[in-house]
Amino acid sequence: MMNLFVKAFLLLLCSAFSFGMTKSHNPNTTATIVIHGFNPDGVDLEGVFGEDVLDNSLLYQVAEFAGLPVNDGSSTLPPNVIATTTYYGSTPPSYYTSQDITQLDAVTNQYGGGIPRYALIIAKYAEHIMNRSGAHQVNIVSASMGSFVGRWLIEKNSGQLANEGKIARWLSLEGVLCGNWAASNDLVQDLWDDFGTPSVDVEQMNYAWVEANLHSPRNEADNPLYSDILIGMEMSSRDTAGNGILTDIMLLVGDFHANDGVVTVDDAYFASMTPQSKFNSLPATSSWMHVNHYELKEYQPAMMQIANFLTQRRRVTAKVIRLQVTNTEEPDDFWWDWMPAEIVIESEVHSQLAEELWGITEPVCIRGIEGVSSPIYEFDENGEEITLSHIVFDDFVAEGETTLLINLGCYEIDWSEKYGIFEPLDGDGNELGSTPLSISVDSEGWSTQEFSTSNFNGTLEIVITDYPFVLLEDGQLGDVTGDGQVDVSDVLAVISAWGPCNSCSEDINGSGIVDVTDLLIVIGNWG
Repeated sequence: MMNLFVKAFLLLLCSAFSFGMTKSHNPNTTATIVIHGFNPDGVDLEGVFGEDVLDNSLLYQVAEFAGLPVNDGSSTLPPNVIATTTYYGSTPPSYYTSQDITQLDAVTNQYGGGIPRYALIIAKYAEHIMNRSGAHQVNIVSASMGSFVGRWLIEKNSGQLANEGKIARWLSLEGVLCGNWAASNDLVQDLWDDFGTPSVDVEQMNYAWVEANLHSPRNEADNPLYSDILIGMEMSSRDTAGNGILTDIMLLVGDFHANDGVVTVDDAYFASMTPQSKFNSLPATSSWMHVNHYELKEYQPAMMQIANFLTQRRRVTAKVIRLQVTNTEEPDDFWWDWMPAEIVIESEVHSQLAEELWGITEPVCIRGIEGVSSPIYEFDENGEEITLSHIVFDDFVAEGETTLLINLGCYEIDWSEKYGIFEPLDGDGNELGSTPLSISVDSEGWSTQEFSTSNFNGTLEIVITDYPFVLLEDGQLGDVTGDGQVDVSDVLAVISAWGPCNSCSEDINGSGIVDVTDLLIVIGNWG
């Protein structure tokens, strides 16, 4: 048998080539920066930008679910602190150097301010938080126009954060990710010009500006800087914000899109991601909530899912891959046969763990006809079967989650102004029934599950992926001996337990095997 110390030396030598990987996507050593959204008066605000904002309710809600510390303004912060600032203002913060000011002035002069300026302000604030906390990376949680700021920050490499591997995860909430419909519509623009105050923010959210200055097509992610960043997108579909005026204008001009009263669902996610943009060769996560643009911050399932995205490693993707409708509820008259039946899949997903721990009974993901967040599938006759890839759930689950509960149904549309369907029949359509499903999510792997009702049946595909991330820990990461220090004793303990190990402290990443990954975690947290 190889001498223990010789083995340790060889392993340490080999680890030198991959030392940096231990610091990647580690929730124990990654700070989180929240980027706020659009303020109609923001461009004209005076005051200091880039300073700590300590009274943000989102910080405290996410921190409560995730177990993360909130920035209290101290000069020294925990390495996994969650913090936020404002990019509006005219005065630089005290930590800016003359070089920082020169760089910001250059970007402001080049683009007239707006998104590029805000992105650099956020990047410098992220560095400031990393310096105060000792964090190895930052997560970005961006809301509304803040997602446009986040996208610019990454794709344009503001502050060199992206190409230096300093961004771990990016979660966009109801994001102006690909521009904004209202900022791009001629009628809305005319109203703004006549009754509002046009600003550089609105100008830069225009689709044409996005394509000319950031990326074309605007709804595609095609940048190698994304490849090391875990990306997630949350879309909201309740169009009641602003008394539904956005939907009214869309219907008036004949261009309706599912929306939350401010941002369309189409503008809030990447329609495609090129291979060079995918982390772990997978697309961004996608989740849907039936709330409006201002209700999300009060919706507890959304806060829980934000926490899961920031701290967990198990991703669950459930898709309908086969659907057969045996009874479309369409007339069987000979003159009707040429018209297809328009079917919408409706789904609600519930977390058993969320109910057990926090009493959350609302769905953690919901799609359907009410929010127009589910697409139409056409069936020409009863009994027709189609293959598809319809997402029911695609997000992270917390450690300890063993089962997700899904209610799956179908609705046949006869009359819907939002969907653009106008059939001369009585009523808006027909419920084709629903069925409850329970899917196991307690282990990594691939499976399928059949479902059936009297009017339809199909196949649900479940893919469970465990990312190579460590989990959030209460103690010091890497201290397997529990003596309060990460040192040679922990290295020796890991080597002594080498191989298969069920729930032992030496298996730091919880893979079931004590191996070089666990050894690298110890080394990366030395001290």
